[in-house]
Amino acid sequence: MIYLDTNIIVYAIENHPTYGKKCKRILENIQKNKTNAGCSTLVLVELINVLKKINRELEKKGTKALDIKKNIDAVLSLPITWFDMGLIVIKRASEYDYKISGIDYIHVATMELNSISEVMSADKELDRVPILTRLDPLKT
Repeated sequence: MIYLDTNIIVYAIENHPTYGKKCKRILENIQKNKTNAGCSTLVLVELINVLKKINRELEKKGTKALDIKKNIDAVLSLPITWFDMGLIVIKRASEYDYKISGIDYIHVATMELNSISEVMSADKELDRVPILTRLDPLKT
């Protein structure tokens, strides 16, 4: 199982110029059960937050906003194993001293506690976590 970082979903939704096509392919492989993926429910929280930010920018440009509910429903329809952000995850995350964001500590703890060592992510910051192997979406 690989851990799916939030940026993979975001880049697929927003058709990111560099990562969009590759990230869509990753999600298609998950949909077709070619890739076994899991992630924290924190990914959904981050996704809603990012989509709200994107919508604010789109509205400033007079462009149609993204349908957040539709996008969340689409993500939830994927065969992803969802891990709850329980107290044990937060406790474990508080013990880290990696040079990454505190939010990413939750992802790392979720991976560690579920014996997942590979994360699909465009976030090079995760390369600083020695217990993980980051899989760059451009190289898959």
